[in-house]
Amino acid sequence: MSSSQPPIRLNRRESIKLIAATAGALVAPKLLQANGSLQSAGLNLAVQQYSFNRQLNAGTLDIRDFPKTVVEGAGIKALEYFNGHIMDKAGDTQFFKSLRKRCDDLGATNTMMLCKSAHALDSADPAIRSQAIDGYRDWLEATKILGGTAIRVDCRSSGDFEEQKNHAADGLSALCDIASKTDMDIVVENHGGHSSNGTWVADVMRRVNKSNCGTLPDFQNFKDYDPYKGIEEMMPYAKIVCAKSKEFDASGNEVNVDYRRMMKIVLDSGFKGYVGIEFEGHGTEPITGILATKRLIERVVAKLA
Repeated sequence: MSSSQPPIRLNRRESIKLIAATAGALVAPKLLQANGSLQSAGLNLAVQQYSFNRQLNAGTLDIRDFPKTVVEGAGIKALEYFNGHIMDKAGDTQFFKSLRKRCDDLGATNTMMLCKSAHALDSADPAIRSQAIDGYRDWLEATKILGGTAIRVDCRSSGDFEEQKNHAADGLSALCDIASKTDMDIVVENHGGHSSNGTWVADVMRRVNKSNCGTLPDFQNFKDYDPYKGIEEMMPYAKIVCAKSKEFDASGNEVNVDYRRMMKIVLDSGFKGYVGIEFEGHGTEPITGILATKRLIERVVAKLA
């Protein structure tokens, strides 16, 4: 996208001003119209836990306070998780029940969990694929307890472009069979390796051909691949969309990707569901970045709808 404005990074004082301005705008007719456009388009916004990656890693934010921080700070009541911040909680059903109660008390909905694994689901070694499948069981259960319907898994192992499709399809098919027993979905994100190629991911989806197997298209995770082409290729199988953002110009546009173009692809695909905001900006408070992304999505969808 083109812009004559240089990227801006907000300091703490500017962040507070932007939050206040956004909060005030929530009652403005144009923003109310934008919210209505999202709903009429069948879209709902969610916030990905990874937006608070630095705060969670530094210990300045407790994962149990993530729901309240988002609901009260951004006014968004749909939440996504990342198991990388809670690896020690695998199998701890009481922890997830407690976290679910906090969400329920806030009127918040939990949608999905990004899951990393020490074992590759698309490994050329069947034994490693089996270990990966077993490892995801705890996270399927945790996400189910939270009220979510999907976990994201990685398929980004190195190897022959075509042969890796077979390994990915084999691992995904087996995991989807397990997930289907509890009405859970398995989604693949463009997240490195061959998965950052939209054609490759779409081919894998066709090979798996299961109703609970789909994609999580991420606006900014393509490397050396046309992101708009990639999103278009992944959208027919999308169960959730990831609206990743990093930097904004003075006009409120994301400088790395054309959000209007991306959201047009999403809408044209007929997708209905959650668009998860994942803010990865540095030097800007997460809530500030989340609010800026929220306003941008609302603005472009209002124009497109």
